[in-house]
Amino acid sequence: MSAAVIVLAAACLALWRRCRKMADKTAFLFDALDNGDYAFRFSESGRQHADRLLNTSLNRIRDILRHARDEQIEREKYFELILDSVDTAILVTDEERGLVLRYNKAAQKMLQREVITHIDQVKDKTASLSARTTYTTLKGRKVKIIALSDIKSELADQEIESWVKLIRVLTHEIMNTVTPIVSLSDTLLKQAEGEQRKGLRVINSTAGELVRFVENYRKFTHVPTPQPALFYVKPFLERMQSLARTLLKPGCTIDVSVTPEDLIVYADEGLISRVVTNLIKNAAEAVGEGGHVWLKASTDDGDTVTIDIIDDGPLIPDDIAAHIFIPFFTTKKDGSGIGLSISRQIMRASGGFITLVTDRDKGLTTLRLTFN
Repeated sequence: MSAAVIVLAAACLALWRRCRKMADKTAFLFDALDNGDYAFRFSESGRQHADRLLNTSLNRIRDILRHARDEQIEREKYFELILDSVDTAILVTDEERGLVLRYNKAAQKMLQREVITHIDQVKDKTASLSARTTYTTLKGRKVKIIALSDIKSELADQEIESWVKLIRVLTHEIMNTVTPIVSLSDTLLKQAEGEQRKGLRVINSTAGELVRFVENYRKFTHVPTPQPALFYVKPFLERMQSLARTLLKPGCTIDVSVTPEDLIVYADEGLISRVVTNLIKNAAEAVGEGGHVWLKASTDDGDTVTIDIIDDGPLIPDDIAAHIFIPFFTTKKDGSGIGLSISRQIMRASGGFITLVTDRDKGLTTLRLTFN
């Protein structure tokens, strides 16, 4: 009897040890998987069939879960690729804390930030954009998905396209009508005498001026295709500074500031020089004697480069500021009204944009060129 009890106790102990071993292996499996560790593998060459079967089963569980994890990673990469390929800026934020959980390349470009960790970092910039929001739950947290669109930029592009089409039609029709008049009056001038000659000379001169007038406006619709290349901003602005000194009134000064000093930009230097030259001329006309002009350039964390042309001349009234980039709009007696329009065309063709910034507290007007 005592021998039977001993055998039974030994069997129970062996069974308990086996169960404990199985439990330890199972716990190890789940702990490793919970920590993202899939490198382990249980031996499948043990002596006992039960151990081999258990280890094989645990290894199979590991393989199934690793396969599911790999598929999930592939899906995430696929969805990230889709997000980065769309032009709409997308932010995924924690609704309660405002943390930015995910964003795409369009958001980095539109918000001009390389890293976005909290919605407060970009609150000022999102205020000027069109936003669509949806809500969902992610891992037990309520998240907000924000889709941002730069409607103003799209409308500006459509506006420019409309102006270009209109100007092309008008200049074409005017040139077709006026050019024969110039040619015919040139011919008749050689034969005419007296009062007829005077009248033809007036016709020829007026028609010629109209042709030159139309040719000037034609430039707005024929901006050359940019040939971008890297160039250093500081020596470029120093050359612009030398040009500005020939345009400024007596006693006026112009300073150059570039941060960092080895700042470079990828653009067509020749076309950008046309833009900066035009803005410097406007600044030189705006400042009075003893006035000041600044040429400043800098970059941010997202590699966006800005070049500012600043003057302390009279501020532009709001009702005029709203129209300064419209073709043919001018407040100058002899102005053509296409300088700023062409500048905007060039910046648009260069993948950047030009904006007016007015600091009423300091009395400064800034025309800002932004290169993404």
